Amino acid sequence: LKPVKVGGVIVERATLHNEDFIKNLDIRIGDWVLVQRAGEVIPEIVMPIKDRRTGQEKEIVFPTHCPICGTKLVKKPGEAIWRCPNKSCYAQAVRKLLHFASRNAMNIDGLGEKVARDLVDKGLVQNVADLYYLKWEDFMKLPGFAYKKAKNLYEAIQKSKKTSLGRFIYALGIRHVGEAMAQMLAEKFKTLDKLMNVSMTDLLSIPGVGYEVAKSIVDFFKNEENLKMIQRMLSAGLTFIEEEKEEEKPKILEGLTFVFTGALKSMTRDEAKRKVIELGGRITDSVSRNVSYVVVGEKPGSKYQKALQLGVKTINEEEFLKLIGEAK
Repeated sequence: LKPVKVGGVIVERATLHNEDFIKNLDIRIGDWVLVQRAGEVIPEIVMPIKDRRTGQEKEIVFPTHCPICGTKLVKKPGEAIWRCPNKSCYAQAVRKLLHFASRNAMNIDGLGEKVARDLVDKGLVQNVADLYYLKWEDFMKLPGFAYKKAKNLYEAIQKSKKTSLGRFIYALGIRHVGEAMAQMLAEKFKTLDKLMNVSMTDLLSIPGVGYEVAKSIVDFFKNEENLKMIQRMLSAGLTFIEEEKEEEKPKILEGLTFVFTGALKSMTRDEAKRKVIELGGRITDSVSRNVSYVVVGEKPGSKYQKALQLGVKTINEEEFLKLIGEAK
């Protein structure tokens, strides 16, 4: 936006959420728009000023095909986001590898975006299980790698074979299963085998697990390719160790249900969700009148709008930190 003062604050950006929001309001490139700070915090576009249109405005057109692999994009009923359905898409292969190696997942030091791209480009990794079958010499084929760097990455991958069940579940990249949910599933089922054979009924009986999350988990473990990938990792020597448990905290959030939307400054959303669960609260991904608080970070999604529509209490990050006793 052209900078404008709203409620004493200069606003230059406001999220348009998704395609449905844009279409419903008929917002176009070049429009003059009415802006407010919802809840006196988050800048939002209320509507375009159609009287000021000159005819030069352009409709916002969403892509129809994946910009990386060219596959026709799909949007599932009830969802607002277009997705590439091609499981072999280069961009997905790189992102899955990066997620798997990330600090809160398998924590493989030295496997950043460039290395992930090079591993996929060279055909060394097609899915994450391939990592555990690489020799240190294989890394010498990557640009910028000499003996020491290759050896260090190889050793970091070997070290990651000993991990906790919660970290591994998170690393698998199951849709709708973030870090907090993965930890909760690990604590509930104790073993990977039990989780892999879980039913929808068992999952739906867990507080905070809704239909979409349960279906995503069951579908993931029904997929033959996923089962083969997991078996290959176990055959390569992947083992689970128990993480040291922190001292149990008082359940000050017991009986409260939270939804998070937007980016937080002091921690990731998954870290915030884990804190809620540790303090006895529940996490859900959908906004309803049963939700106690919607925690609103920067650039919130459509959940924020839904909370306003339903009259669900919204709080900002600072208020959330006060609630959990971590305010500075």
